[in-house]
Amino acid sequence: MSMQRRTFLSLSAAAAMGAGVSLSGAGQAFADTAPTQPYAVGVRRYDWTRGSRPCTTYVYYPATGTAGGNPVTDAPAANGVFPVYNMTHGFGSSPQNSLFIIRALASAGFIVPAPHFNHNFTDVRNGNTSRDVSQIITNTLALNTSGPLAGHINTGIGVGVAGHSLGGMVTHGLLTSWPDSRIISANPQSCEDMGTPSSSVNAKVLFVHGDRDSTTQYSSARQAYSEMTWPKAFLTFVGGSHTSFWSDQRFPRTVVDWARWTMYDDTAARDRLPADASGANIRWEAELGDTPGGPAYYRLVAQHSGKTADISEGSTAAGAMLLQWTAGSGLHQQFEFLDSGDGHVRIRARHSGLVLQAAGNGGGADVTQQPDTGAAGQQWRIVDHGDGTVSLVNRASGLAMDVWEYSTADGARVSQWTYTGNPNQRFTRQRV
Repeated sequence: MSMQRRTFLSLSAAAAMGAGVSLSGAGQAFADTAPTQPYAVGVRRYDWTRGSRPCTTYVYYPATGTAGGNPVTDAPAANGVFPVYNMTHGFGSSPQNSLFIIRALASAGFIVPAPHFNHNFTDVRNGNTSRDVSQIITNTLALNTSGPLAGHINTGIGVGVAGHSLGGMVTHGLLTSWPDSRIISANPQSCEDMGTPSSSVNAKVLFVHGDRDSTTQYSSARQAYSEMTWPKAFLTFVGGSHTSFWSDQRFPRTVVDWARWTMYDDTAARDRLPADASGANIRWEAELGDTPGGPAYYRLVAQHSGKTADISEGSTAAGAMLLQWTAGSGLHQQFEFLDSGDGHVRIRARHSGLVLQAAGNGGGADVTQQPDTGAAGQQWRIVDHGDGTVSLVNRASGLAMDVWEYSTADGARVSQWTYTGNPNQRFTRQRV
């Protein structure tokens, strides 16, 4: 792992305390139907170890009783079988200080093991703490065989992991340098990049970070995000610090949406993500890509006109132009989004197998279909506006896909122009 390419958290423990740090793919199985009502939350303490290393863990879970209020120690478990979603706290903190997210997950139908670590910076960087979490996951799954949680833990679908700050780095480490192949969903919060993604982990990953974080580098989390294959998303709290978003309800709502989609296949939760992550001082980026079950095709509907992106006359020839037209059933109005890495996608026309490419780097250059070469002019960055629309910004030119001169007519050409985010540069992706 190149130290020139990566930067890591380098605060001393004293500095961190002074800063207020509290530190899928096709074929995936899912849990049973997502719960429709919130649960009360119970908690049990387990004094586990990994060798000589203490791994004291508070396991939070859906419990009988009335939803709301504080977790109840040793409460009876609610009826049902629930997936596991670990939460690892940050430096100098505890599970009890992380209840704003733990309680939201448990109430939504998850078993949440939350270890209480006396964090050591060296152990986070050398992988010991990530390995501790793997052991805690193993021990949590084993609770399904005996004791008060027996029969209530879904052990067959994989697990989710989340964490903040040092806990976020531990979480990212489980996807990269110290991989745990059981992980199918992850949520690193205020983390830094801990290595190259492992080919043994197939997880949907949601990053959360404030872009004015002075403790863990936002740029390092962006590097980590860029290296992840989709499905993935990044929730930025604009102007946010290391912990400022803790009091923002959009944070737990979005994390719970992500967990419910990725582990319960709750597509309604997936579809809520842009709205739940919208509003002032927040930026939602998502490359959700293929959903379980195979490729996904979309119509691109221009916001200003209601017309659909269309390859001219259904041509299969290289160089055919992209236009807008009244929506129909033709395959030349259907497109697949292919991950190009580094936060960009290629957009492939279903009828021809060719991808959308800007004809040049200048403003006004047409968008046409061309053979897929992976060229920068064929790569587009998705800007999610949080209202169900996206803009598509070309990697080579930095210009946005744009319906020329704001036309609302059939046959208006789609070109590229300086990015404004205006309605003629916004498209709704309607899944076919």
